[in-house]
Amino acid sequence: MIRATVVTLLFHILTDSFGQTTTGVVSDGKTNEPLPYVHIGVAGKNLGVISRDDGSYEIDVSKADSADKLVFSIIGYETRSYQISDLKTGRMDVRLTQKVYRLKEVVVHPTEKPTIKLGRYEPTKTTTGQSGKKEFGDGGEWGLRIFNEGKRYFITDARFHMRFNTVDSILFRVNLYNVVGDMPGESILQRELFMTSRKNKKWIICDLVKENITMNEDLIASVEVVRVWFSKRGENRMFFTNGKGYEKGLNYYRASSHDTWTVDGKLPVTLFLTAEEY
Repeated sequence: MIRATVVTLLFHILTDSFGQTTTGVVSDGKTNEPLPYVHIGVAGKNLGVISRDDGSYEIDVSKADSADKLVFSIIGYETRSYQISDLKTGRMDVRLTQKVYRLKEVVVHPTEKPTIKLGRYEPTKTTTGQSGKKEFGDGGEWGLRIFNEGKRYFITDARFHMRFNTVDSILFRVNLYNVVGDMPGESILQRELFMTSRKNKKWIICDLVKENITMNEDLIASVEVVRVWFSKRGENRMFFTNGKGYEKGLNYYRASSHDTWTVDGKLPVTLFLTAEEY
């Protein structure tokens, strides 16, 4: 009985310490160049981070189950995943393989109709966001479903509104997903889309003309805080403005990389796409 107890105790010590924190560097499998801002997280759980500028990462997986998957993903590369039980050491360097995309040619035939706004473009006085001195985001996203209604659009830009923006500057990432079962599916982009916001800037605009994005069905647009250059003495407030004017568009949110998406009827961020009908 004593021996069995000792064995059981040793097992718990080993398994409890196993995989508490995994660190490493994510890099390009061909060039070996480090990959910044890769989404790294336990699939379906709020246990996610992004890689830093030098490709390094650190993630606590102590709350993950042994059957869970640790996923590494970024647009332009094949996604890789590892079962938590297979993480044999506290360090794991990951090399991602580039995806090969077939370039599509888009010929736009403009109509005489004016440019339209698809989404919530009327700011309210309520907000959603965060404050503090955290340098890198965790991969959390705020999004909105954009309904197509049987037309064909050429997307020219994505825009969102900040009610409070008191940090020195913020690096944002914008993403566009297809819709699978009313939830975000795969990204429809072929490269990462970043834009920087300076202090006190309200409207943040991401030019999409060169991306050749045509919209023939519903999609979900989202925005993510990637990196923050903050003031050591300031309040460092980053609050998105909740929007109105698109009542059917619900709020899509996930707290960190590869977390499960949630959707509700609360006011989502002021986020819309500018488009031309063709």
